[in-house]
Amino acid sequence: MISSDILNPLILSAFTKEITWLEASARHSLDELIETFYSTRMRTHEMINDLTDEQVSHASKVHPFWSISESITHLIHTQGFYHNKLLDISTSQMPHIVEAARGFGEGAKQNIPAKDLIVSLNAATERIQTVIEQTRNAHDPEKIEKSPAFGLCNYKTWILLLLAHEVDHLRQIVAMKRVSRTGE
Repeated sequence: MISSDILNPLILSAFTKEITWLEASARHSLDELIETFYSTRMRTHEMINDLTDEQVSHASKVHPFWSISESITHLIHTQGFYHNKLLDISTSQMPHIVEAARGFGEGAKQNIPAKDLIVSLNAATERIQTVIEQTRNAHDPEKIEKSPAFGLCNYKTWILLLLAHEVDHLRQIVAMKRVSRTGE
C-alpha cells in the first residue's frame, strides 16, 4: 500500500501537470495502486458507517465542500466511468455500465439517507472490485489510449485516476464529518 505522504504529493504533481498521469502511474506497481484504492474505499466506508441522516445531508455555509450525501452519490455515479475505462483497455467480456459519468460533478445528490448511502456504496464497492479483479491480469500493460482530460492513459493510469478521485472525495467526507458535528 502507498502511504498518504507519498501518494498525495504524487497525485498533486500529476494534477498540476508537473508530471503526466501516465508518469505518475508508472511510479508504483499495479498491485500497490489497487491495494491502496481498496484501503481508501474501506476508509470511505468507515467514515460514513456511524453517521445520521442529518450529518450526511449537512451543507456548510462556511466551507466549500459538498455534503457527504453529494460526495458519496457522486463517487458511486462516476465509478461507472472508471468501470468502463478498465473494461475498454482490457480483454474482459464483462458488461459496461450504461449510465456512466461524462462530466465533472455528475451524479451528486443531496439528502440521501445515511443507510441508503451505505447500501449503495457497498454495492458499488462490490461492482468495482469485481471489475478490477476480472481485469487486473487481462490487460496489455503497453496499451495506451489518449484521454482529452488526462492525456495518455494505460490500465495503471486509470486505476491511479480512480484512486485519486476517491482520495479527493474522502478528504471532503472527513472534513464534512467534522463540520457536521460542529454545525458550521
